[in-house]
Amino acid sequence: MSYFQKANDYYNTKDYKKAIDMYEKAIKYKDNEASSFYNSAVCFIKLKEYKKAIPLLKSAINLKMDSKYFFNLAYCYTMLKDNRKALVYFNTAWCLDNNDSDCEKAINIILKNYLLKSN
Repeated sequence: MSYFQKANDYYNTKDYKKAIDMYEKAIKYKDNEASSFYNSAVCFIKLKEYKKAIPLLKSAINLKMDSKYFFNLAYCYTMLKDNRKALVYFNTAWCLDNNDSDCEKAINIILKNYLLKSN
């Protein structure tokens, strides 16, 4: 069994810390590298450790341009209250997949909050 698959097994049982350890090994051995970076970041998001998720998401993006990678990066910035960066990354995610209604909703919520603050 690969490190990536073992990590997924831990993820599926919500043992995020063990999953992160296995994803790190998968990354080291280039076992589904982009997905390993992304899934590791998702584990940190589940643990509410958004600052640790951001560099992992950026590494995944460097390997593969995927709308869900940008969406989760935007989500991290939203949780860290950096709406400017969140808006940039939600927009990028939406450009890659303009059928993603969650992106559209997130963008509209951030823009609405900006308008409320400016009035």
